[in-house]
Amino acid sequence: MPETADHPVAVRATAFIGPSRWLQRPVRLVRYDAYWADGRLDFDVSLSKMMYRGYPADFAAIDESVHAQCPEVGTGRWVDDFGRVVEGPTRTDPNPPGNGGGEPRKYGVSRHESDTKANRKWRVGFGVASLGLGLYLVTGPISDGFAGFVGMLCSIFGLSSLAGLLPRKYQWW
Repeated sequence: MPETADHPVAVRATAFIGPSRWLQRPVRLVRYDAYWADGRLDFDVSLSKMMYRGYPADFAAIDESVHAQCPEVGTGRWVDDFGRVVEGPTRTDPNPPGNGGGEPRKYGVSRHESDTKANRKWRVGFGVASLGLGLYLVTGPISDGFAGFVGMLCSIFGLSSLAGLLPRKYQWW
């Protein structure tokens, strides 16, 4: 593994419970430590500034590996720039996290997954509202001119949004 002066050899995550930024509710916050080739440790560093080398796919592997090795509360294991677990010093932060920063991260949940149930609800809401507005504008008292055209477009967008919710086996297109 190439040891460079501008990038650390390994990073690890330390999770703790702290107050949220606005509502002051308890949330899981994560801070990162960097282990350099000369043996020094840096605490409370930015993971993306330390390990991002210009390739998003490589950084995603490091990000997932660092958070997979971190417990719900506590200090995780060291992860190198290939996403592998490596040996490193066992020393922890001499100034434990207080009310300071930290990145809010949920435990065991990838932050890139979407909620399909919520997406369907938004799509149904948009489709019904757009279809209702479109039908009102097309058949209402101001259906002449521009309002009728906008009503037609709203109806088309609402129908296409609702039609996209049909299962694949019932779609004829």
